[in-house]
Amino acid sequence: MESKPLCKTTEIEEGKSREFEVGNKKILVSNVGGKFYAIDALCSHMGGDLGKGKCEGHDVICPKHHARFNVQTGKVDKNINGFFKAMTRKEATDLKSYEVKENDGELSVEL
Repeated sequence: MESKPLCKTTEIEEGKSREFEVGNKKILVSNVGGKFYAIDALCSHMGGDLGKGKCEGHDVICPKHHARFNVQTGKVDKNINGFFKAMTRKEATDLKSYEVKENDGELSVEL
């Protein structure tokens, strides 16, 4: 694994998320209760930009079709509704999560 620098801890407010491009990946880093988590930043359903999604507790909500992902694990907490599943013939699947390290107020992600 390779550690990639991201930003200062003060640059992501508690209860908020921020998107980063690390190499060829888009990563979403979230601050939940002062602890930082990282998952893929694109929704597995239709590629919605989770960086534009709303944070609620441990979840980020996709702005496209409202799938909910746990920012700690990348797991789907609530899938899209039946109408969108039928229309797209696809549902949201779990996202990859990444370890975030904090060192002297600086965040990095392990890829």
